[in-house]
Amino acid sequence: MTEKTFAELYCETQGIAPERYTDVVLSRCLYPHARLVAPLVRFLWPNYFAADLDFVRSVGRLRRFREFSYEVEEFAHHPANRGFWRLSANVRVSSRALRRMVRNTLHPEMASSADGEDQTTAPFAGRVAKGAGATQRKGSREASA
Repeated sequence: MTEKTFAELYCETQGIAPERYTDVVLSRCLYPHARLVAPLVRFLWPNYFAADLDFVRSVGRLRRFREFSYEVEEFAHHPANRGFWRLSANVRVSSRALRRMVRNTLHPEMASSADGEDQTTAPFAGRVAKGAGATQRKGSREASA
């Protein structure tokens, strides 16, 4: 376990001032299309990103990557995390992008493909290439029949 929080380590490795942590991480973890409309959304609805800000702040206090899933669950059930624009149009923080950021910061040795972007785990089948799992399993059933 590291003694520093994710926010402290992230600011240190990225060379940003600690007081800018929330704004920097929020902007880097927004979905790409959300980054484009964020200034307008903030102007029209100043509290729109309240759930996202709470999520980024709580993740900033983490010292262990394994606690990240708890924070994602809290974010999913946050009272301000409702509505079409947040849930369907994804004008919000990407928890996957934030997860990748936390893992790469707290465990830089796992920063390569260990994030699961190129592989996925299929039940009872081990690790298979993402996108190829369904066809490989289907073919294996036919071969064994």
